[in-house]
Amino acid sequence: MLIPNSIYINQDKLPQYAETYNQKEIINNFYNSLDSKIKTVNVVDILLENKDKYLYFKTDHHMTSYGTYLAYTKFCEAVNIKPQNIDKFELKTVSKEFLGTFDSKAQVINQEKDQIDIYLNSYNQDIISAEYDKETTNSIFNKEYLDKKDKYSFFLNGNNAKVVIKTKVENDKKLLAIKDSYAHIMAQFLCQNYEEIHFIDPRYYKASLTEYIKQNNITEILFLYNVSNIVTDLGILSLR
Repeated sequence: MLIPNSIYINQDKLPQYAETYNQKEIINNFYNSLDSKIKTVNVVDILLENKDKYLYFKTDHHMTSYGTYLAYTKFCEAVNIKPQNIDKFELKTVSKEFLGTFDSKAQVINQEKDQIDIYLNSYNQDIISAEYDKETTNSIFNKEYLDKKDKYSFFLNGNNAKVVIKTKVENDKKLLAIKDSYAHIMAQFLCQNYEEIHFIDPRYYKASLTEYIKQNNITEILFLYNVSNIVTDLGILSLR
């Protein structure tokens, strides 16, 4: 699942003569180069259809929870599982003070701040454990980051080489997500469908993934990246 960024989805809002590249074409070319046995997830069309909604943060390069929910439904469709209906969640605003990576670069005076929303239910709140590089907790959210500049790290405790979430779903399904930070906000939705979710960031994890898959009895693998990162992340080259 390669996800376009806001520059492509909202290119009609860019200044005149701003140069962009066709991310949909790049994604399709990438998908067409894969083995036909690999399932691909088209999220471009549903994001374009809903581009007037709050799909991406305005001051940050990541997707919002709602934009990510739309991507989650397309993932479920591709792998033939039932997505959790959006009406089964409690929508909660955890911050109205978010200034992200775009703001850090631009430093616009009096910049309007972003709002961080999450979708809560028993599946993503009442988990068994979340094991991060340096600590193990019982939550996929870290409220401490909401009082810091890096508020996006509220999701999945920021950047880690490996994160293992054990939910109370009992279906023997264990998902390995090879990913960049676009996957962090997706965790709240993946908890609905998997007993275990293993997140591996190739930028930091250098051991054998083949051995990891065998040792942890992984049943499915999701490759989830922002399309801009796929051409720049050298960590991908170390996958083995």
